[in-house]
Amino acid sequence: MTAIVFDLDGTLLCTDRAYRDVLASAIAEVRGDAPDEWLEAYDETFFELFSACEPDPVRRAFGRIDGCSDPEAYANALREAEIESLSPPETVHDDLERLAESFELGVLTNGVREWQLAKLRAYDLETYFDAIVASYEVGSHKPDAAPYRALEERLPADRYGMVGDSEGDVDGAKNAGWSAYRYDGGGFAPLPAGLFQY
Repeated sequence: MTAIVFDLDGTLLCTDRAYRDVLASAIAEVRGDAPDEWLEAYDETFFELFSACEPDPVRRAFGRIDGCSDPEAYANALREAEIESLSPPETVHDDLERLAESFELGVLTNGVREWQLAKLRAYDLETYFDAIVASYEVGSHKPDAAPYRALEERLPADRYGMVGDSEGDVDGAKNAGWSAYRYDGGGFAPLPAGLFQY
């Protein structure tokens, strides 16, 4: 059996909004405006925490901003703003149903599991997948090997193929011994027929 494993952000769900704009709209939703110093402070702290897989990086990043008295409210607003900024390819449900007839399907995503699951659930995508691994569960992000090995443990298969939009997705998959396809939009019907054959 072959497993096709999808990246989430930029692949199953895409956006045409800059992340800074999404962040600004979330902050403004809570406090009425989005000062540049808040945006810069959040970005710097979040990426430091996220890169190290520190717990609860969004809430903690807001909590380190001077004057932020309710980090939980800002974290919730950001999650909703991020979800609302996303959309799946138009044919995603038909494509996944078709692929599920011949392949095992998985998701391998960098992020906090519950945050990423909220995105999948918002667009009725979770049920298509036999296994979902978020990098925070294993303490390292793609392209490190650990997330790929964790996916293999949860979704045993003879062969694996990664579909993702970044060099990290592709390079990590190849280093793990998987096939890889660089996704650039348009749905998943055009996946090459021989992509996952060795």
